[in-house]
Amino acid sequence: MTKLARLSAPLLALMSFAAPALAAPAMWEVSDGDSKIWLFGSVHVLPDGFEWRTPLFDATLAKADKVVFEADVSPAAQAEIGAKAFATGIYTDGTLLTDLLSDAQEQRVRAFMASTGIPMGSILAMKPWLAVNTISVAAMTELGMSAQGVEFVVQPELPPERVGYLETGDEQLAVLSTGSDAEQLAMLDVTLEQVDLLPKMLQKMLRGWSTGSPERLVKLFEVEMGGHEEAYFDRLLYARNRNWIAPLEAMLADNEQALVIVGAAHLVGPHNVLGLLEEQGYTVTRVQ
Repeated sequence: MTKLARLSAPLLALMSFAAPALAAPAMWEVSDGDSKIWLFGSVHVLPDGFEWRTPLFDATLAKADKVVFEADVSPAAQAEIGAKAFATGIYTDGTLLTDLLSDAQEQRVRAFMASTGIPMGSILAMKPWLAVNTISVAAMTELGMSAQGVEFVVQPELPPERVGYLETGDEQLAVLSTGSDAEQLAMLDVTLEQVDLLPKMLQKMLRGWSTGSPERLVKLFEVEMGGHEEAYFDRLLYARNRNWIAPLEAMLADNEQALVIVGAAHLVGPHNVLGLLEEQGYTVTRVQ
């Protein structure tokens, strides 16, 4: 899933992006007595060369009947959803992004675009949510981050018959694109407000994730998402968490030993997937 990203001070940040010597991102086992599945919390973007795999992860990957991701991240699928995002996120009635912005917002957007060397004209016809996504990608690129997160590394290693998904690319696109103008503009404000915090936030996020410290991720995510409207927060996390419970229960009912890889934010904090499964009576055990 596209997760909101922010910008700046790339050289300062990259100096501290090395993985710890004993990286071990959190993983849990969920069982119903006679079957089990594993849930691994991922980070969708990582610095090039960031080491996160452990012997336990690789062993679990090898023995799993199926490996289930949030959605398809293959190049073909990404190209298709990218085209749909562009078609959905562009104004066709002559409206410009700047028509929706206050003078102060426009100045901040223009300053950001100038800092990246990307022409302002490239986002003028974009709806705010797509402009946010474009800014986020530019921010991550400035920091040396790329789409080399867990899913992008693991999925190409697997034959198609061993791969499954919890949702479609269209469903993920709807999370970003269906908000009101007010909600989208709030997303843009938060993105720009957190530009200067991005290097420190990413450093803390990667350290917390790679050392298996979910409690740190909860606090960081609360800070990052604090300026967003509740409706967006529900679409991004809570509603999707609820939607995933039925397919996860089906895996257990079918005695399918699946490794499920989803964003780490879905496995920590309020209304997380693991908590919802425990509420349904399943046993959840931290194994890494």
